[in-house]
Amino acid sequence: MRRTRPALILAVLGVAAAMLAPAASGATAKPGFFTVKLDKAAGGTEPRASVDPAGKRWVVTNSKSGGDAVVYGSTNGKTWTQTTGTLGNQLSATIDTDIVTTRTGRIIASELDFTGIRFITGFSDDGGKTWTASTGMPPADSDRQWLAVGPDDATTHLPRVYLLWHNLLSGTGNHNMWVQTSTDNGATFGAPVPTTLPGDEAYGDLQCADSGGPSGIAVDQKTGRIYVAFGTRSGPAVGGCTASVVGPFEINVVSATRVWVASSPDNAAGSWKQSLAVDRSTQHQEKEQIVGMELSPLAVDLAGNVIVAFPESKSVDDFTAAAKYVWSPPGATSWSKPRTIAPLKDAGNILIHPVGGDAGRWGFAYMHGLKRAEGKPQWYSEYAVTTDGMSSDPHFQTVQLSNVPTYAGTAAVLMAQCGSGPAKGVENGFNCSRSADVYGIAMDLKGGAVVVWPGVSSAGDGSDGGGTYVASQLSGVSLLKKYGGSTVPGSSGSSGGVPGSGSGSGSGSSGSGSGGSGLPTTGAPALLGLLALGLLASAAVLRRRTRATR
Repeated sequence: MRRTRPALILAVLGVAAAMLAPAASGATAKPGFFTVKLDKAAGGTEPRASVDPAGKRWVVTNSKSGGDAVVYGSTNGKTWTQTTGTLGNQLSATIDTDIVTTRTGRIIASELDFTGIRFITGFSDDGGKTWTASTGMPPADSDRQWLAVGPDDATTHLPRVYLLWHNLLSGTGNHNMWVQTSTDNGATFGAPVPTTLPGDEAYGDLQCADSGGPSGIAVDQKTGRIYVAFGTRSGPAVGGCTASVVGPFEINVVSATRVWVASSPDNAAGSWKQSLAVDRSTQHQEKEQIVGMELSPLAVDLAGNVIVAFPESKSVDDFTAAAKYVWSPPGATSWSKPRTIAPLKDAGNILIHPVGGDAGRWGFAYMHGLKRAEGKPQWYSEYAVTTDGMSSDPHFQTVQLSNVPTYAGTAAVLMAQCGSGPAKGVENGFNCSRSADVYGIAMDLKGGAVVVWPGVSSAGDGSDGGGTYVASQLSGVSLLKKYGGSTVPGSSGSSGGVPGSGSGSGSGSSGSGSGGSGLPTTGAPALLGLLALGLLASAAVLRRRTRATR
């Protein structure tokens, strides 16, 4: 018997090592995350994330006490501290927020305020201790803002910053997606420029308020080219207005059947061109499908490829959806066939958000719904990563970021489908409760993902009162090829650095507040626990104790 003990020990260690091997091999390693609930942050928000050039993560969300937009920061993805200063002039804060950082270390954050439906936007150069208001914001009726950072302006030699939004109530008369440019690192913004013009098919689709708003903005960090995504419906001849005639008039919450991408080299007036990235309208097929619940965000990878992520529903009446994406080479003039991130199963998938690393190395955060024997379906935050996203048959590693449910209900309910009768579309847009439309994803300096999302107390069994959650990748496959399967958040300096930019463009900043409670780490790090169990089992044999059991 004495001879068999070393063999047994080696066998146990061999099994443990074999199970650990995928984590060390790089491309096959499942991502491992550390998830934190931010202290004193509200639930049901639309938080956003970015990573600055020094590797610090920043997150913007809302305060649990007063509801104002607040910013959190972290150097390691585990401990988060709320900044001592906050954006000024917030009177009636909403959950529509965004945040970016620039190469100078400047943080730029924005909050949509109900007072006039306007943006409260400001910047900080001292890590959020003090904030200065940005000027040039539209005065009223501006909704769902997105920020992105581009290369330096040729004249000022300061980073260009872009602000995307759409006009809300006035969109019933003349609707568009507008972009404003700052050439001085986000301090002042110029006049709004429309991304579509009369005569453009996309312009026709937008009319009669026929879009739930812009889905995002991203910038190619090499060329400076700007990309904007937005969903619409479409009907014969006159686009959005016809869709409101043959179907219900919809405003604010619009079940998009198309996704447009507009592109410009510099946001000069008249320079925007549009391409149709996804079309599931009757213009394209007999049976319509929804591809915007609520939005269909985009990202640009470091090679300039453009990725659009979207849900693809069973039908316009059944919101159960697969999570998919299409991609285009730089320029966004030709689009791939859809690729599946998560298939149509269980209660479906909603709110898909992409992030781009090297060419084809792309990450996607989304909510996946699980049906229950009793009660409403529950939704959980998941992350999927591919290293061959440009292929016709990409492969994915997928992890659930937390065992805490975010929302409960069918996809249709979470997408504000409670209306009925002739005024159904207006009721859906303004009176029905729904989930958040947006949350955040960014990439750290070594290609690890940072994902921030909301939860609510009404999510059912397993919910913990709601709040804002941040998951930082600690191990597993990287979005940057040179790091392979090793990702270590919190690296500083320019080593492996990515230009600071909007979270939709492949890099950005994420921050969060102090005292977050650690939730179970997911993915590859769990294998370390198996190794520990193997060592304990070996020790038990040596000491002639009872064998370890699972």
